[in-house]
Amino acid sequence: MTDAVTIPRWPRAWYVVARSAEVRPGAVVGGAVADRPFVLFRTQDGRLAALDAHCPHMGTHLGHGRVEGDRLVCPLHHWTLGRDGVCRDGGAGEKSAYRARSWPVAERFGLVFLHPGDDPPPLPAPEAPQDFAWTTGTPVELDTDWRAMMVNGFDLLHLRAVHHRELVEPAELRPEDGTLRLAYTSRVSGGGGADRLMRWIARDRIRVRQRCHGPIIVVESDLGRTRTAAVLGLLPRGPGGAGVRAFGAFGALRGGWGGPLLPLRRLLSRFLFLAFLKKDFAVVEGMRLRVEGVEDPGVQAISAYLGSLPPLSASQSEPGAGEPW
Repeated sequence: MTDAVTIPRWPRAWYVVARSAEVRPGAVVGGAVADRPFVLFRTQDGRLAALDAHCPHMGTHLGHGRVEGDRLVCPLHHWTLGRDGVCRDGGAGEKSAYRARSWPVAERFGLVFLHPGDDPPPLPAPEAPQDFAWTTGTPVELDTDWRAMMVNGFDLLHLRAVHHRELVEPAELRPEDGTLRLAYTSRVSGGGGADRLMRWIARDRIRVRQRCHGPIIVVESDLGRTRTAAVLGLLPRGPGGAGVRAFGAFGALRGGWGGPLLPLRRLLSRFLFLAFLKKDFAVVEGMRLRVEGVEDPGVQAISAYLGSLPPLSASQSEPGAGEPW
């Protein structure tokens, strides 16, 4: 039986904050993690950067700025900031007293990842991400907590009740390298169109491996005729992070059957994952998560794992002393 657990709203982890296609060369895109605003910008030669959203000089929001070459221009005095946050005045003189914090940022699978702390861990990824060709889906806004979404993804009873997947052997659950690993083999018991398609592709045996990396989950599926993968990122949104924006990247195996049809198989992978996820989106909308007393082993394991995650420190989740916001 699950005991009371406290899951941090903002764990110290990577967050998916945008799709790569949204941050074009010369573009500036704003956002926030743990109520701390940031801006993303891409230099004219394609490199990505993430800085605190407010200019360290007088606090102007840099989302109103523009990119010139490899620097972000503040709209107030046209001072410029590099990807490292170092500030220069209009005469290109370095203003060492003014420096914006530079956030660890990376992009893979068509997604932009941001880490709000120091010394970030390796990026969440499938075991062999180069084996897959990737595409992304349109982010989905949900009125629910990211923690409810993540618990839902490990709820084995829910897997059978809503997704019509029957386990053919006991699921394996174990913490591993700072993540929670779930592996299981299932067969399709539903009769819907997506179920019939999945049954034909998978020859009625779906082997799934998934890992939870805090607010990001990585899924790999062996469908017999092919393999697929997904990277799903949950970004808390709204006052106190009560809502969530869900990002997804979907991969299809390179090579194998249908090699020339890889673009089509990539779209098929996205369709199958989204058909699965839409059922989750429908049931978690407005959910108020409670895990005390729940005996499902997946719920027990994911709740314990999420409760073990270190939260962001105050210095990482709140504006520091002397900052203009």
